[in-house]
Amino acid sequence: MKLKIFEQNQHLKDLTPFELMAKDITILNGIVKGEPTYEKGRKTSTGYYLDKEQTNLAIEKTFSDELDENGFLKGLNILIKWFDIYGNPVLVKRVYVPLSVSESAEIIIKRRKRMIDYLKESGVRLGVKEYIDSLFNYYSNYQQSGITRNLLNSFIENGSDELQQAVTKENNQEIAGILNHILPNGTTVKDSLLDQIS
Repeated sequence: MKLKIFEQNQHLKDLTPFELMAKDITILNGIVKGEPTYEKGRKTSTGYYLDKEQTNLAIEKTFSDELDENGFLKGLNILIKWFDIYGNPVLVKRVYVPLSVSESAEIIIKRRKRMIDYLKESGVRLGVKEYIDSLFNYYSNYQQSGITRNLLNSFIENGSDELQQAVTKENNQEIAGILNHILPNGTTVKDSLLDQIS
């Protein structure tokens, strides 16, 4: 077995696969942790590379949710693949991380926060930061029947669908104009926002 990590970690060659997979990936010589990939705030994978350009994948972790019969998050499944010099996954380790109710709630809140952060950063990168700032300010101080509500916070903390409903049914002309703005990828701000939060 010729693993990619052996290039800069010769001392690992004599270990059994079991011993090797028990090693802390993050402290191996020459390993560069890549940017995690996310889907609607949920981390789906992380790569560990042998180069700063992140082209030579040595180890990959993929993450999936374990849900109970009611659809609540009860654990995380982690699949760790160690690649050989030919790019084939030759060692595979499955790990299950059970979650308490409070740990599950904390993870879900972090995911919803990541969704909002993603939208903010996308606004910057697409050159529409002022639009996103206006939208988030508006929905953070949303007026309905004389009551001011923070729909962004309500979404992040409680998973409320009020933000989604407000965006879908928006009748404020200025805000509707921002929501209908076409982004460089051809979608509207509204569609992009709803895609993340629904």
